[in-house]
Amino acid sequence: MDKKEILAKNKKQNRKSLDEREQRVYRSSFGFGAVVVGVLCLLFSVYRAFQHLYFYEYVTIITAYLCTTFLYQYKSIRKPFYLVAGIGAGLAAVLCAGLFFWVNRL
Repeated sequence: MDKKEILAKNKKQNRKSLDEREQRVYRSSFGFGAVVVGVLCLLFSVYRAFQHLYFYEYVTIITAYLCTTFLYQYKSIRKPFYLVAGIGAGLAAVLCAGLFFWVNRL
C-alpha cells in the first residue's frame, strides 16, 4: 500500500469518530450544561426555601452530579480528595432523595 491508500483507509475508518477539536468541544459542552443545571437548581431551591417549602429534589440533582463528577475524577487522577468528596456527595444525594420520597409520600 502506498501513502495515499493508507490515508484514505484511515480516513474512512475514522469518519464516525470525533477529531481532537470536536472531542474538546463535546467535553466542554457537558461542563457548560452542568453549570446551567446547577444554577437553575440553586435558583429553584432558593425560591422554594423563601416559600417555606422543601427543595430536596434540587439538592439531590446537584449532589448526584457532584458525586459522579468527583468519582470520575478519582478514577482518572487517583487523588484521595476526590474519593472522599465523591462518597460524601453520594451520601448527601441518597439522604436528600430519601427525604424527598419521605416528605412526598402519599
